[in-house]
Amino acid sequence: MTLSCSIELTYSSEDEADVVLKSISPDNFSFVNAHVEGNKVMISSESKSPMQMLHTLEDLLVCVKIAEETSELILKR
Repeated sequence: MTLSCSIELTYSSEDEADVVLKSISPDNFSFVNAHVEGNKVMISSESKSPMQMLHTLEDLLVCVKIAEETSELILKR
């Protein structure tokens, strides 16, 4: 069985979306694919089990939260 998940994150600007994507990119590896479309970060993931998907998304969303908080500081400079 393969599970798939797509997440669309919308930001106020393309710059903010770029900062978030660059911040989470080191964590992408082979579990998550992400790219920017305008002011959105488009994320997709596939897993072989529900628990693997849960752990992947949990880790990803923690990284996104930190990236969002960091982007506010970076873009204010």
